[in-house]
Amino acid sequence: MKKICLLVVALVATTLQSYAQHRESENILERLLWDDKMLNIMIDTRVDFQGTLNGGDLDDLSFQGQTIKVWLVGEIVPGIRYRVRHRLNKPQTPLREGYSAATDQAWIALDAGKHWTFTIGKQSVQFGTFEYDYNPADIYLGTMTFNDLDAYKTGVDVAYKFAGQTLHLQVVNSDATQFASDEYKKKALAFATLWEGSLFDNILKTRWGYGAFQHTKSKFYNWITLGTQINVDKFTTEFDYYYGYRNMDYGYMVDNDSLGLRYVKDQSLSVNLKYDFGKWKPFVKGTWDQRYDKDFSKTAYESTGIQAVLEYYPFTNKYVKDLRFHLAYMYSHTDYKGMFSNLSDNDTHTFLVGTRWLFKAK
Repeated sequence: MKKICLLVVALVATTLQSYAQHRESENILERLLWDDKMLNIMIDTRVDFQGTLNGGDLDDLSFQGQTIKVWLVGEIVPGIRYRVRHRLNKPQTPLREGYSAATDQAWIALDAGKHWTFTIGKQSVQFGTFEYDYNPADIYLGTMTFNDLDAYKTGVDVAYKFAGQTLHLQVVNSDATQFASDEYKKKALAFATLWEGSLFDNILKTRWGYGAFQHTKSKFYNWITLGTQINVDKFTTEFDYYYGYRNMDYGYMVDNDSLGLRYVKDQSLSVNLKYDFGKWKPFVKGTWDQRYDKDFSKTAYESTGIQAVLEYYPFTNKYVKDLRFHLAYMYSHTDYKGMFSNLSDNDTHTFLVGTRWLFKAK
């Protein structure tokens, strides 16, 4: 009996050694299949039942797939990470860099020591504010600037980390219609800096940014984006502000299909108040937007909005902990000015109930 036991132990040890040697010799594709650290596949989806009242008339009452995304995330070896995020509910429109418009991110990040990280590929433009840093699936009422910014571009980001702070310097393509002229869009670049700060034991956090987006050889459109977050126990307050210049066709806002691109100065401000009860997470958010038409030298319109949201996360199991249910009400008011002061003010009420799940498929 003792000999049989020793034989079994020897066979198990030999098998484990052979398996370990095999795994070490596997190529990267095979390793991706069995190593969760190297490859995580996630599905990001949000579905709402939504009703919208515009000026007292029912504009919409339907189920809507707000978000359907596939994430590929992993760490190839320590210090080398990647992410690919692709939207399944957006048309596949080729861009200058060869990616489709539906691919938000496709980058690889390389750590150089403890302080430096280099990110190469299609990535988020380093605008400031906390609103901008949210996953779009977590935004119900966004500011005008958040909704309109062309947020993903191909380029390089250099980050330096020290004492809980991160400084970013980024260079990306500036070929978005709102920034680059038609004649210069194939060679226009954007330069962005961002301070992700953490002070006083995370009580105060910052996302303060500045970006210069090339329009022509000698003209840049400048953007200042300031986000400040205050955390006290389970209570969080976020103050966000955007200010900058760009070209926008806002004809749909003023009922003018022939308006075309206009040179505008945009401002947006939001205040977000949140409290974390654990499974229940309520928050209230207020917004203010102003569009100043530089060509008309007049303010085109201003809008204000408010939202009340209740999110519920019923599960704690790691596989379904990100499954939530939400109930939201949003109100927005648009006041037309200048060349459009003859238009009646617009009031929109939106109610929705839905679910969102970011779950791991592999």
